[in-house]
Amino acid sequence: MDDYEDPLARMGMTLACALLAQIANVMLAALMASAAPGGYRVRAWTFLILVLWTMVGTVLLVIRTARAGPGRQAGRIRPGRVALWIVSPWVWPILVRMRPAG
Repeated sequence: MDDYEDPLARMGMTLACALLAQIANVMLAALMASAAPGGYRVRAWTFLILVLWTMVGTVLLVIRTARAGPGRQAGRIRPGRVALWIVSPWVWPILVRMRPAG
Protein backbone atom coordinates (compact mmCIF):
# COMPACT_ATOMS: atom_id res chain seq x y z
CA MET A 1 0.00 0.00 0.00
CA ASP A 2 3.01 2.30 0.46
CA ASP A 3 3.76 2.20 -3.27
CA TYR A 4 0.39 3.77 -4.14
CA GLU A 5 0.73 7.24 -5.60
CA ASP A 6 -2.35 9.31 -6.30
CA PRO A 7 -2.05 10.61 -9.88
CA LEU A 8 -4.06 13.70 -8.97
CA ALA A 9 -1.75 14.60 -6.10
CA ARG A 10 1.07 15.67 -8.44
CA MET A 11 -1.39 17.85 -10.37
CA GLY A 12 -2.47 19.89 -7.35
CA MET A 13 -1.59 23.35 -8.68
CA THR A 14 -2.94 22.58 -12.14
CA LEU A 15 -6.24 21.41 -10.71
CA ALA A 16 -6.44 24.40 -8.36
CA CYS A 17 -5.87 26.83 -11.23
CA ALA A 18 -8.41 25.00 -13.39
CA LEU A 19 -11.00 25.11 -10.60
CA LEU A 20 -10.50 28.82 -9.94
CA ALA A 21 -10.67 29.53 -13.65
CA GLN A 22 -13.83 27.48 -14.11
CA ILE A 23 -15.54 29.42 -11.31
CA ALA A 24 -14.63 32.64 -13.11
CA ASN A 25 -15.80 31.17 -16.42
CA VAL A 26 -19.22 30.33 -14.98
CA MET A 27 -19.54 33.97 -13.93
CA LEU A 28 -18.42 35.14 -17.37
CA ALA A 29 -20.93 32.79 -19.00
CA ALA A 30 -23.67 34.26 -16.82
CA LEU A 31 -22.70 37.79 -17.87
CA MET A 32 -22.64 36.85 -21.54
CA ALA A 33 -25.94 34.99 -21.31
CA SER A 34 -27.60 37.94 -19.59
CA ALA A 35 -26.70 40.09 -22.58
CA ALA A 36 -28.23 37.65 -25.06
CA PRO A 37 -31.27 39.03 -26.85
CA GLY A 38 -34.49 37.15 -26.25
CA GLY A 39 -36.41 35.81 -23.34
CA TYR A 40 -35.50 33.73 -20.34
CA ARG A 41 -35.37 30.49 -22.31
CA VAL A 42 -32.83 31.90 -24.79
CA ARG A 43 -30.64 33.23 -21.98
CA ALA A 44 -30.85 29.94 -20.09
CA TRP A 45 -29.83 27.91 -23.15
CA THR A 46 -27.03 30.36 -23.90
CA PHE A 47 -25.73 30.02 -20.35
CA LEU A 48 -25.92 26.22 -20.49
CA ILE A 49 -24.08 26.05 -23.80
CA LEU A 50 -21.36 28.44 -22.62
CA VAL A 51 -20.82 26.55 -19.36
CA LEU A 52 -20.68 23.21 -21.15
CA TRP A 53 -18.22 24.67 -23.69
CA THR A 54 -15.85 25.83 -20.96
CA MET A 55 -16.22 22.64 -18.92
CA VAL A 56 -15.32 20.47 -21.91
CA GLY A 57 -12.38 22.76 -22.61
CA THR A 58 -11.17 22.65 -19.01
CA VAL A 59 -11.36 18.85 -18.83
CA LEU A 60 -9.55 18.40 -22.13
CA LEU A 61 -6.84 20.87 -21.17
CA VAL A 62 -6.34 19.25 -17.75
CA ILE A 63 -5.95 15.87 -19.49
CA ARG A 64 -3.50 17.37 -21.97
CA THR A 65 -1.55 19.04 -19.16
CA ALA A 66 -1.41 15.75 -17.23
CA ARG A 67 0.10 14.03 -20.25
CA ALA A 68 2.75 16.75 -20.58
CA GLY A 69 4.55 15.44 -17.53
CA PRO A 70 5.17 16.67 -14.01
CA GLY A 71 7.83 19.23 -14.96
CA ARG A 72 5.38 21.60 -16.61
CA GLN A 73 2.84 21.39 -13.79
CA ALA A 74 5.04 22.38 -10.87
CA GLY A 75 4.84 25.81 -9.35
CA ARG A 76 2.57 28.06 -7.40
CA ILE A 77 -0.82 29.49 -8.13
CA ARG A 78 -0.07 32.81 -9.80
CA PRO A 79 -2.55 35.32 -11.24
CA GLY A 80 -1.02 34.91 -14.68
CA ARG A 81 -1.47 31.15 -14.60
CA VAL A 82 -5.09 31.48 -13.45
CA ALA A 83 -5.71 34.07 -16.20
CA LEU A 84 -4.31 31.63 -18.75
CA TRP A 85 -6.67 28.96 -17.45
CA ILE A 86 -9.59 31.42 -17.67
CA VAL A 87 -8.90 32.19 -21.33
CA SER A 88 -7.87 28.71 -22.49
CA PRO A 89 -11.25 26.92 -22.13
CA TRP A 90 -12.86 29.47 -24.44
CA VAL A 91 -10.40 28.71 -27.25
CA TRP A 92 -9.84 25.02 -26.48
CA PRO A 93 -10.36 23.70 -30.04
CA ILE A 94 -7.29 25.67 -31.15
CA LEU A 95 -5.24 24.48 -28.18
CA VAL A 96 -6.23 20.83 -28.53
CA ARG A 97 -5.18 20.78 -32.19
CA MET A 98 -1.77 22.27 -31.43
CA ARG A 99 1.13 19.87 -31.14
CA PRO A 100 3.00 19.91 -27.83
CA ALA A 101 6.33 21.70 -27.86
CA GLY A 102 9.41 19.55 -27.69
